[in-house]
Amino acid sequence: MDNVINLLPDNIANQIAAGEVIQRPASVIKELVENSIDAGATDIVIEIKQAGKTLIQVIDNGKGMAPMDARMAFERHATSKIKSADDLFALTTMGFRGEALASIAAVAQIVLQTRPHDAEMGTRVEIEGSKVIESSSVVCAPGANFAIKNLFFNIPARRKFLKADDTEFKHIITEVQRVATVHPEVQFTLVHNDQLVFKLRETSLKQRIIDLFGKRLVDILLSVDTATPLVNITGFVGRASASRKRGALQHFFVNGRYMRHTYFHRSVMNAYEGMIPPGDQPEYFIFLEVDPSSIDVNIHPTKTEIKFEAEGDISKILYSSVREVLMKGAAVPSINFEEDNPIDIPTFVPVDIRDMAEPPIISSRISSGGATSSVTASVAGADYTLDTLGELPQEFQLPDMSDWDEFYRNFEANRTSVERSSSAGAPRTITVGSSTLISSSLTPEVEEIPSSLNEIPELVIFGGYAFVSGEKDLRIIHLRRARAKIIYEEYMEAIGQESIISNRLLFPQLIDLGIKEAKLLEAHQTSLQSLGFDISEMGKNSYAINAIPYGMPAGNEADLLLEILEECNAMDKSSEEVVYHRLVSALTAYRMKHEDGYYTHTAVAQMISKINKSVGNLLAPGGKVIVSVMTPKELAKRFGE
Repeated sequence: MDNVINLLPDNIANQIAAGEVIQRPASVIKELVENSIDAGATDIVIEIKQAGKTLIQVIDNGKGMAPMDARMAFERHATSKIKSADDLFALTTMGFRGEALASIAAVAQIVLQTRPHDAEMGTRVEIEGSKVIESSSVVCAPGANFAIKNLFFNIPARRKFLKADDTEFKHIITEVQRVATVHPEVQFTLVHNDQLVFKLRETSLKQRIIDLFGKRLVDILLSVDTATPLVNITGFVGRASASRKRGALQHFFVNGRYMRHTYFHRSVMNAYEGMIPPGDQPEYFIFLEVDPSSIDVNIHPTKTEIKFEAEGDISKILYSSVREVLMKGAAVPSINFEEDNPIDIPTFVPVDIRDMAEPPIISSRISSGGATSSVTASVAGADYTLDTLGELPQEFQLPDMSDWDEFYRNFEANRTSVERSSSAGAPRTITVGSSTLISSSLTPEVEEIPSSLNEIPELVIFGGYAFVSGEKDLRIIHLRRARAKIIYEEYMEAIGQESIISNRLLFPQLIDLGIKEAKLLEAHQTSLQSLGFDISEMGKNSYAINAIPYGMPAGNEADLLLEILEECNAMDKSSEEVVYHRLVSALTAYRMKHEDGYYTHTAVAQMISKINKSVGNLLAPGGKVIVSVMTPKELAKRFGE
């Protein structure tokens, strides 16, 4: 039998290793920047082109490398970080395996220029696909200068699967943010396509977080500082009132290394229990310092999953630390009775009711079609007109409140006839326990869900659902999903007709964005304008929200924009139709979140009418069913028949 097992050449082995270590341009930047940190750099410049696909250049002022080290650095498992197996369990550096540079060299073209601070000349090494093309002496600045060109040039299949530039650039910013956050003593500069993205100077930890993620964090971060023999916990957690449904900033670091840890995250969430609404996420930047021998970093190629020896005990300490900080942050502020300028508390002055201004007189003008109404209010000599939209019965008339006595007599006279009419088909209210059922018993005219109130055979509203009976089945309508469907289609129709309506703010809402959010806003500015946003730039990552889409709740403009930008962050390059679908779905979800969910009998009837006229399938924007049909046979099964 012939031998079939062969030893792979080094270049093939390096390409296989690169598949684990180097997944995209952001992976290259992470490895190079971590090497710069290990080399003691205090100033790191990152320059990229086409989101790192054609050029990644990392320049640092670290210790630099001698000629032999510059060559050896690209060999597999060549490292200055460890010398024995015991060193693996007491790591104090970011890198240690000696795989990163060899993996990068296997899939890219590299030019390295490096010089130690005490040397007069530096070294230039050029490598292509793991092969050394040139090695020579060169005049260069102390430190290291890595230029990575044409990533995956020799693996077309891998290069083909890289995402759009915007997506890859988002991943790059994320990786740089993680390293820059935990090293505020290091200056970072990021340049993309010859445009300065940011320049971070040496600063404090809190200021570095604010510089990276936005000034909105200034007033919501609470300091955490707990020292124990097992672990030291420092950092910041967000106030409970600042929790978010999505897009919350959540970062764990251990011994200067970013990590993901489900167990510790659960401990933090438990600390917020009872303080934030269900489904909300708090923001936190938590830094753990432990004995390096008590953790295992070498369990995942990206080194983001770390095993702790005393995981359970650390989790309990973390919970207690965060909970204590939150309780203190939620405490009622004390009053300083020695204040030089006491609070001015107004004194109650009795007012004769006869001296009070007369209440506003409200008159109405109802159009003959009954579709719209214009209400005019006169207050203190000024006239205000409010056009209210909605389908109103033609016979509907607003009472003349100027003649209260006549109105009251008419009310008493009409009350008896109204009560009689309720037995002849008008809606009646039935109370069961703490729930109210609003029912209407009318004769059915069509088999489909009726399109108006007068056509509904049996309508019962209960627990967020509407029950409509037909001759052959029972239709159950999920009211919130139906409402979401209507809102979604109204927005999409307005966008399609380029007739979107904006609510212009009386006073623009100022917002400071993080670096990533500012880039997202810049990339999606046109789409946001089509939705009804009007946003102007005020300075470095500072913006003014001048208008928001029609129907959005007032007072939460900044929160709304952050929600939409988070949806933009979750999108890869998609067709215009998909982009608008996802953004309008996010708008709809935000609007629904701020509605109380209470629907009157008339509102439900109008909702059913609109649902019958809706385009496409009866699914909510998220793809969930709006209407469920139950036959008499299915009902009989529930009763064991």
